[in-house]
Amino acid sequence: MFLPTIYWQDGKRTKQFLEMLVEDLMTEYNITQSNGQTKNLEVGGNAEKVLAKYRKGSENNHQVEGTVSKSDSALFKDLYTILDDKDMIQKLIGFDEEIWDQLKSGEFIELSGEFNQSPAELVLSSMMDMVDQYKGFFEDSTNKEDIDLASSLLKFKKATVIIHPYIDSNEDYKFFTSLDTDGFVEDRYDLEGEFIILAKIKKIFKPHQKIDLIKLLPGKLKVNRKQLLTFIPQLSDSDDITFDVENIDEESFEIKGPVIELTPIAIYQE
Repeated sequence: MFLPTIYWQDGKRTKQFLEMLVEDLMTEYNITQSNGQTKNLEVGGNAEKVLAKYRKGSENNHQVEGTVSKSDSALFKDLYTILDDKDMIQKLIGFDEEIWDQLKSGEFIELSGEFNQSPAELVLSSMMDMVDQYKGFFEDSTNKEDIDLASSLLKFKKATVIIHPYIDSNEDYKFFTSLDTDGFVEDRYDLEGEFIILAKIKKIFKPHQKIDLIKLLPGKLKVNRKQLLTFIPQLSDSDDITFDVENIDEESFEIKGPVIELTPIAIYQE
C-alpha cells in the first residue's frame, strides 16, 4: 500500500463512500474480545484486514468497546485499499479514446495530470490578495471598511480546479472538480502543478458542450467576463504576486468538451 503525501482531502466524503461499501462503519473502535470465527469476506489481500476493522459482527463473534480514533488519512487509505482490491478503481494513465468512451457516471477513477485553478476564480482571488496586501496604505477609514468587506466576501469556500490528464493523444480531454477550501492541507495556490486525484465520476460532457466557469463562482457570483479582464493590468503591475495573466482572455472562462466533472475524494502525490 502506497503512502501518499496528501494535499487536499474530504474526510467526510471518504466516510460516506466507506459506509456505502462496508456495513457497520466504525470510525472509532477497539475489539477487546473475540469469540468464534469471523464471517468470511468475499475479498482478498489487504482489503480483508481493512474490512475486518469495520464489521462489528454478531454478539456471538465479537465484543466491541472502547475507542480508537480513525484519522481522515487512515480512512482514506482504508477506502483506497478496499476499492483497489475489489478492482473498482479505473487508473487513467495514458488512456485513449476507447477508454474515455467507456467511462460512466458513478465510477471511481485515479487520475494524474496538470492541475490549474479556474481562471475566473484565480483572477478574483489574486486581485483580492493584492488588495489585502496593500490595504494598509489607504488612509480613509471608510475605504478600509469597504475593502475589508469585499475581501471577506471573496474568501472563497470552494475552488474549481481544471485537470489536464497526461495522455498520448491529440484529443483535448479535460476534467474539473470543485474543492471545499476547508479541506486544503496547503495554500490554494500550491494546488497547481502535477498531482493525482482519487475521485468519482459525476457528469460527462460531450465535445459540443461548454461549461461556463463564471457560473461556477461561489455563491453564483455574477461577474461579467470583460469586468474580470479589466483586473488583469492591475495584477500585471504587481511585483509581489506571481500570476500568469498573459494567457487569459475571454475564452479562458469556459471549458469546452469533451470534459468530465468529478466528485473528489483526495488529491495527493506519491
